[in-house]
Amino acid sequence: MDNFTSSCFTNAIGYPGSFARYRMMEEEDDDTHFLVDDDEAEAATYNHLVQAESSSTRRRFDAPRKVIRLRDLRSGDKSIKADYFAPNPVYSDKQFRRRFRMRRHLFKHIKEAVKNQDNYFKKKYDATGKEGLSALQKCVAAMRILAYGVPADAIDECVRIGESTARKALHHFCRAIIDVFGEYYLRAPNAADVARLLQEGEDRGFPGMLGSIDCMYWEWRNCPTSWKGQFTGRGKHPSMILEAVASHDLWIWHAYFGMPRSNNDINVPHRSLIFSAYLRGHSTPVSFAVNGRTYNMGYYLADGIYPEWAAFVKTIHYPMEQKTQHFATAQESARKDIERAFGVLQTRFAVIRGPAYGWDRNQINDIMVTCIILHNMIVEDEQDNARDTDFLNIGELAVRYCNNPDREAFVAAHHRLHDQNTHFQLQYDLIEHQWMRLGYHHQ
Repeated sequence: MDNFTSSCFTNAIGYPGSFARYRMMEEEDDDTHFLVDDDEAEAATYNHLVQAESSSTRRRFDAPRKVIRLRDLRSGDKSIKADYFAPNPVYSDKQFRRRFRMRRHLFKHIKEAVKNQDNYFKKKYDATGKEGLSALQKCVAAMRILAYGVPADAIDECVRIGESTARKALHHFCRAIIDVFGEYYLRAPNAADVARLLQEGEDRGFPGMLGSIDCMYWEWRNCPTSWKGQFTGRGKHPSMILEAVASHDLWIWHAYFGMPRSNNDINVPHRSLIFSAYLRGHSTPVSFAVNGRTYNMGYYLADGIYPEWAAFVKTIHYPMEQKTQHFATAQESARKDIERAFGVLQTRFAVIRGPAYGWDRNQINDIMVTCIILHNMIVEDEQDNARDTDFLNIGELAVRYCNNPDREAFVAAHHRLHDQNTHFQLQYDLIEHQWMRLGYHHQ
C-alpha cells in the first residue's frame, strides 16, 4: 500500500497502522462478519471508505427532493373569472362584497395597482413554455388569507396555488399595497381633513375633537422564546400593540404598531409619532372656543388609563352631579368610535382577529398596515358622499416632517402638550358646554 492510500486510511479511520489490524469487516446489508486476507482487506476497506464518504457527502449537500404536483393553473384562473369577473358572473355583487370585503371595482383597481408596482404579479412562463400563475390568482389568494385568516394551503383547491407560493404572494401583496397606497391612506389629517373633523366634533358637542384614541393587542403565537418576556404583559401569551386614532366614519387617521405587550396605553404615546408633527410645528393649526375660552390645540377622547395631558379628554369615573354624569355618558359614547373601528377592522380581516403565526416581525407589521390601508380604502369607497371612487386621483399627500425643529419651540410645545392644568380646565369647560347644550335642547 502506498503512502497516499495509507494516509487516506489513517485520516478516515483515525488510527495509524496496517490494514491487517482490521480483518473483521462489517457488511451494510446483512450485518455479517467474515475474515479476509490482508491484500483483500486493504482493497475492500479502502473502496468501502471511499464509497461511504462520497455517498455521505451527496446525502449531506443534495437539495431535498421536491414533489411537483400537476396543478392546472389555467383552470384556476378561468374559474375565478367565471365566478366573479365575467360579464354574467356566478356570484352577485353582494356575495363578492362579503367574500372580498370590498366592492368589485375597488378590487380590480387594487389588482392593477399591485401588478404595475411589483413585477412578481405579472404572468411568467418557465423554460418549457408552461404558463404560470396570473396576477388575479395571486391577489385572490392574498385577499382570502387576509379576509378569512385561513392557512396558506387552504386556498389551493379553488385558486390552484401552492402553500409556499400563496405565502409569498401574500408578502408581495402587502408590500405593494403599502408602497402604492400607504402614503395617502396612512396620512396625517391635512387642512381639509382637520376642518371636517372639527365640524363633526362641534356637531357632537365636543369642539376641538380630532378623534378617539385607544390601543388594540394582537397575539403573537410564534414569538421567539428569547423575546417572550418583553412581549408578554398581563395575559399569558405574547402580543404586540396597535395604537390608533379613528373618527366617527371609522377612518383610521393614525396607526402605530409593533410595541411589545409589556407596555400599555400609558407609555405607548411616548414612543408613537402621534404628536411628532405638533412638537415640530408642522401640524395643521387648530383653534376653537368652548365655554368662553380659546384653545390652540386639538384633543382626542381617551379612556382613564391615558395620562393627563392637554391633548386627551377623559371621562369621569365616579360622577356625582348631573352635569358630570351627562358629560361622562357623552364622552364614553363618542369614544366608542375607536372601539367600533377596531371591531370592524377585525371583522373585515380575520387574519388579525386570531393570533399571528408569522416568525418575522416585519412581515407581521406589513399585514397589519395592509389591513388598515384596505380598511380606509373601503371606508372612502362606501361612504355616502364618496367622490373619487375610481381612485384616479388620490389627492393631496400628508405634510412632511422636519428633522431639525427649533429647540426652543420644540420644548415649549412639549410643555404645552403635557400641561395638566390645561387638561382639567378643558374637561371642566366641556362639562359646562355639554350641560348648556342639554339645557338648550330641553327648552
